[in-house]
Amino acid sequence: MLAVQINPGDRADMVLVPAGEFLMGSDDSDYAKPQHGVYLDDYWIYKMPVTVAQYRKFCEATQRAMPDAPSWSWKDDHPAVNVTWHDARAYCEWTGVGLPTEAQWEKAARGTGGRKYPWGDRWDVRRCANSVGRNNLASTLPVGSYPSGASPYGCLDMAGNVWEWCADWFGRNYYQCGIDRNPPGPEQGMYRVLRGGSWFDYGPGSFRCAHRYGFAPDVRYSYFGFRCVSCT
Repeated sequence: MLAVQINPGDRADMVLVPAGEFLMGSDDSDYAKPQHGVYLDDYWIYKMPVTVAQYRKFCEATQRAMPDAPSWSWKDDHPAVNVTWHDARAYCEWTGVGLPTEAQWEKAARGTGGRKYPWGDRWDVRRCANSVGRNNLASTLPVGSYPSGASPYGCLDMAGNVWEWCADWFGRNYYQCGIDRNPPGPEQGMYRVLRGGSWFDYGPGSFRCAHRYGFAPDVRYSYFGFRCVSCT
């Protein structure tokens, strides 16, 4: 049975990812190989990405300006977008949590056995918000719109809807360093990690749990969002 609790800071549902080892990475990707075992202590991760409604409350409480609205305008139950890595981290600090490390994000998305997608090893266009083939979406969708795409721990939208900022710097050869227990990511870099693929993406490979993407931490796009973790 899945363990769920609520973060009192923003009333977000969090699911427990128990301590233990999982298979991280993929031998099919230059920037995610070799696939290797990684041990993580237990942690709680948001069941869904941070929503527009949650992010607006943060902006109101901190007198921070909302980002420019996307072309489809703000919709409270959609994921917050047009947020930089710095915006995401500030939100986490405000509500008493943090951004997930790359390893925490990946374990929550795929479980322990190395599955390719949150739901299994075969791509299924019907299990996430994407623009593959005839889908051709024009915007994000309400968070949690694809319950059949849930991860083994019950996380939703870990494939599709929005790319999600992680805490780590992006390291092209980082997986070859052999850090196999609570890896914190590289000590420095130019880009921050994003994971998961988005409504905008049209290649199935973008939605694989091991797929890694790096972008400058001060950019904002209508397909970038985030979720949070708590290690207490």
